[in-house]
Amino acid sequence: MGGSSGCTGLRGKQVKEIFEYAEKAIDDMNEGMVIVQADGNGLLENGKEATVNAIMKVVEIKRKKNVRVAVTSLLRRPVCNEEYEWLHKEVNRDLHEKVLAMKAESIRKREVGSSFLDMDNLIHAGCFLEDGVHVSQEGETKISQRFICWIRATHLLMEGRMD
Repeated sequence: MGGSSGCTGLRGKQVKEIFEYAEKAIDDMNEGMVIVQADGNGLLENGKEATVNAIMKVVEIKRKKNVRVAVTSLLRRPVCNEEYEWLHKEVNRDLHEKVLAMKAESIRKREVGSSFLDMDNLIHAGCFLEDGVHVSQEGETKISQRFICWIRATHLLMEGRMD
């Protein structure tokens, strides 16, 4: 299987900006894998519906291509207020439900699927820098390891070596 890969960080960008970038990147791809991770910048300002819609718009684009997309949960933040914590959980619940529904549909149609990577049980307060917003080296390592597991499994699926 041919193709290309890349890694781009858009630290400090709001969800809408991240997904506008991802939308363009996926649009240019004919095959491969994309992991989309938003960290919740602008979550309180944008709200649940706008955040979920921006993320799902990118996932929908892949349906036109042979591109597997993994959407990660928004990361909780140790220094967030109750409103952010509630909103982050609501967004993650909605994303999980929507991505799983798409995955079930993809399986029925034997199309390329999507995945939801839940980071909430993986990342704890010690995985953040002192500011409580940015991920530490430990957090980056844990997130990267989760991504590597998904990439390996997805590659095997794409190569037809795994059911």
